[in-house]
Amino acid sequence: MLSLTIHNLDDVTVFRCAGRITIEDGHALRNAVLVQPHSPITVLDLAGISAVDAAGLGILVSLRRWADATGTKLKLMNLIPRVEELLELTKLKSAFEVCSVHEMLDLLCRANSQSRLSVEAKPTGEEVPTAPGGRLGEFVKSWSAKMVTA
Repeated sequence: MLSLTIHNLDDVTVFRCAGRITIEDGHALRNAVLVQPHSPITVLDLAGISAVDAAGLGILVSLRRWADATGTKLKLMNLIPRVEELLELTKLKSAFEVCSVHEMLDLLCRANSQSRLSVEAKPTGEEVPTAPGGRLGEFVKSWSAKMVTA
């Protein structure tokens, strides 16, 4: 099963994927990307992906074509070794741009800034906890773990 968490960070939309991109679940990813309001940059965070089959590769390629047709920059992030090997084996790795550590840090800073803005904008003056355990905490933890192992 594939689960998605979507983060809208100004001009970037990040899709955190967990599970499998397969014939059974891959269309959920494609549909989620296509129904989101247009963003100049779309990032697929693949840290939580456990498997990709031929149909899943087809979904990624169709998203690549969609991005080219709409002028969207599509990037992959946190490629696990199994997915990276599959892209290399099928000669598809060069078709995709992979986020650098610098770009990952930039997205992390954007998420943090967005969180601080929402805390400051709360009318009651209460702070909203975004420490580990909150959505931002999970977001930061997944990226931090990948950057440490890279």
